[in-house]
Amino acid sequence: MAGREFSEKRETISVRNADNLSRQITSTSTSESSNDVAKRGLMMDERLSAKMFSYEIICLLIVIIFTAMAALQSSPPRLSKPPLAKPFFDQNSPILDFYKGHLEAMIERIIQADFSFVMYYAPWDAESQALRHEFESVARFYYPQIFFAAINCWHPDSECRTQYNKIHGYPVLMLYPSRDSGIYYRGIRTAPYMIRFLDALVNPIVRITHKEQLMELLVDYDAVVVGYFNFTRLDTTPGYREFYKAAIRSLERDPNRDVVFAIVTSELCSKLHYGIYKFPSASLLMWNESLSYPEDREWTFDNILNWISNSVHQPSLWLQPPGIKALTLAPYLREGPVLFLFTPRNPLHTENYIYNLIREIGLQYYNCADSILVKDIIARLETKRRTAVIRHFSKNQECVDLQRNESYIEQVKDSAASISIQQWINNSCCANVAMNKCLLCKTNVINPLKKEMCVIISKKFNDVCKDTDIFTNPVTIRQHQKDVYNCNKNYISMKLEEELKLKRLHAGIEYKSSLLKNKNDSQSASVVRRNFFKDDCKKWTAGNDYHPSVFPRESSRQFNISLKESVCKTNKTLALIAIDSLHYFQFAEHLGIDISKNKTTVIILDAALESQYVMHHEFSEYVLVDFINNYTQSLLQRTLRSNNAQHYKEWKLLDKDNNNTQQNGADLRPKIRVPELTTRNFLSTILDSTKDVVIMYHSPYCGFCNAISYVYLTVAYYLSNMNHLTFVRIDGDNNDLPWEYSMNRFPSILFFPAKRKEDSTVYPFSVPITIPNLLNFVLANLDGDSHVEALTNICQVGTGEAPDKCIARTRRLCLDIIEELLQDYRKLRRHLSFLNKKIVRNKRKIILLKLEHIKDIHLILGSTVDLSKDPKKTRLIKRKFFKYYNVIKSLETDEKIKKQSSESQSAVHATPTKRDNLRSEL
Repeated sequence: MAGREFSEKRETISVRNADNLSRQITSTSTSESSNDVAKRGLMMDERLSAKMFSYEIICLLIVIIFTAMAALQSSPPRLSKPPLAKPFFDQNSPILDFYKGHLEAMIERIIQADFSFVMYYAPWDAESQALRHEFESVARFYYPQIFFAAINCWHPDSECRTQYNKIHGYPVLMLYPSRDSGIYYRGIRTAPYMIRFLDALVNPIVRITHKEQLMELLVDYDAVVVGYFNFTRLDTTPGYREFYKAAIRSLERDPNRDVVFAIVTSELCSKLHYGIYKFPSASLLMWNESLSYPEDREWTFDNILNWISNSVHQPSLWLQPPGIKALTLAPYLREGPVLFLFTPRNPLHTENYIYNLIREIGLQYYNCADSILVKDIIARLETKRRTAVIRHFSKNQECVDLQRNESYIEQVKDSAASISIQQWINNSCCANVAMNKCLLCKTNVINPLKKEMCVIISKKFNDVCKDTDIFTNPVTIRQHQKDVYNCNKNYISMKLEEELKLKRLHAGIEYKSSLLKNKNDSQSASVVRRNFFKDDCKKWTAGNDYHPSVFPRESSRQFNISLKESVCKTNKTLALIAIDSLHYFQFAEHLGIDISKNKTTVIILDAALESQYVMHHEFSEYVLVDFINNYTQSLLQRTLRSNNAQHYKEWKLLDKDNNNTQQNGADLRPKIRVPELTTRNFLSTILDSTKDVVIMYHSPYCGFCNAISYVYLTVAYYLSNMNHLTFVRIDGDNNDLPWEYSMNRFPSILFFPAKRKEDSTVYPFSVPITIPNLLNFVLANLDGDSHVEALTNICQVGTGEAPDKCIARTRRLCLDIIEELLQDYRKLRRHLSFLNKKIVRNKRKIILLKLEHIKDIHLILGSTVDLSKDPKKTRLIKRKFFKYYNVIKSLETDEKIKKQSSESQSAVHATPTKRDNLRSEL
């Protein structure tokens, strides 16, 4: 039994083990198969990714190959050819025009001249075209003393364009001293100002021979720079060249020569009269002090100029804004209030009589220390002012006499080109340098491979191509009409050949000697002096033609007003600045000053207080002193700018049906005109008690203002038939308003009710400005009867709402107004015993009139469906409102009169009671 049980257990165990083994085998086989599948999947993924990567590389290579092939085979981009270069100046002009941009040829010519004035231009530039006439006028005035040239620096692929490819704007004016770097002209680009600039260049230094001459310079100029030298000769005087260079280079900062340079050449005079023992030395003399050049600083022109610019200060000065966005005026306005004098400046006259008065007042204004030197300058300026008219007209007479009674024989006029200049022109023409002078040469090609013939034909402007010298007077010239020059291909050999021919030419010319007698000698002292006066009169008469001189008005009475006492005790110091009103009139116009008739005016500008004060009386010493004193004592009233550039804003509205708006050539679109207010009529318009006023503040610099103009004008058109509602606009930037009416943001829309101006309302800035929103804003601020009239106008015009709904809304409003009027009538009846009977009777009439009027409008609207298609009802409603407003106006005026009479009667009755009370108290 036991064995049997053991065998059975063994069999069962063996069976179980076999089952477990089979299960293990199956599990291992399944795990192995799953691992194989995973491995195969990974391998497939790797193969796919490798193939995709290889495909991407292949595609990228194909794209690169095709791109390279396309780039190699494609033609270069097509560029339009520049226009052919043409001369900018005429052939007869004294200006040498390098119109194809030959820079090296121009530099070669500049090196040969003492001074050269060059204009870099672009032929298409409007400013270059405007400057062309002015530049040519200056050239004719100073030729041949100064060499004038012009070069087209815009022409593509030219030498000038390649060398100067970063010119920000044209034209550019440069002055080149001989063999020195250029001086950039920063002054006003008109002929008179450029002539003044070149005159300062030709006469850069004034020689001082006595102390009185130095005092005259202090009176005429803002500051004087005096150099002291032991002068023997140019090459042996140490420091003189640097001082001369500083005088020339200062014109870049001071093109009008307001600070003059002078020299004392005598060592003995410097020691005796000026106390100078070291040479070279320099002093800067100003109205209140004199400074010496530091001994420890190196004597160079840069150091001299920096010392002058850091040390100079003036009681008054001329300012010239550059004409572009700049900070020229900002430093003076930041420091405090500024007095601006707008007056014409004549650069061809050394003296400006209006500015001299400002200088005189400025010296008094700042002379708190009672300086003797300042008092002496003031006395001299006053003397010059008293004799200004006599001196001016005597100068005119002297110049007339000099031109009329000319008793000497003029020397032969300077020709257009000397021999050396003409030789250079001919050589350059034959070397294919394009100039306006080369057009006078007719070129005939003999053999294109060997040489060409350049024939100069003398015609109208024959003195350009004629062999004459400005320093000689030729008697006989063996060659007459034509001079033939052989021009080889080799430029150097051609130049040598020309020099040989020139020597042969000079050998055959007889010259007169320059050692002539007396008046026939052009180098004699008398002729030089007379020529000096002639040049001076030439400039004086040109100044008279430019602009007549302006004189300050003589004060009609003697006055004893001291500027020093009022100014030195207060902290309201003014800076005195003069501006040329002929060139900078726009500054005065932006300040609200009209200088179209009177070119001279004075204004005080206080940037901190945002205030300005204009002197309205005629310019004179007494008026100016009184004006400054009143400002110092805060007695002036702020001047408000008023700009009336645009009387109306007109707009053509779009046709709502998108129909054809033109019939027979006429524009049938509806138009609306909105008045443009100014400072002068602003208060009288918005404070009109008979009208509701809607005003829009805008600015020409506000882009969003133009965007919403259509919205504003459309609403104005919808309500344009209302006689008691007006829409206006005002330029808030160019019109100064009282502080309580100024707005600090644009656009801004305000509503001023007719009878409650103090209850003005601003359109919410958080609400978008749309036609429905603006229309609801206006309707919400109207009174009841005006609200009804506005709705009837809207229903008549049609704003997109259904006509019957618009009329129904207006009738509901009429019923609401009738209910309010009935409530007012009941209140009035309850307070009869407390009010004046006449006033109660008048108020009752007004309420009953309004009830009757609103009832009639309600009934008329009930008899129509569409006001836009019923013109009879529209005209009837308009007549009703017109009659209603007239009656209401008369009743309201009666009510005011009765109120005033009742108040006066109550005051009369109140006085005896007060007396009785006082008596009882006593």
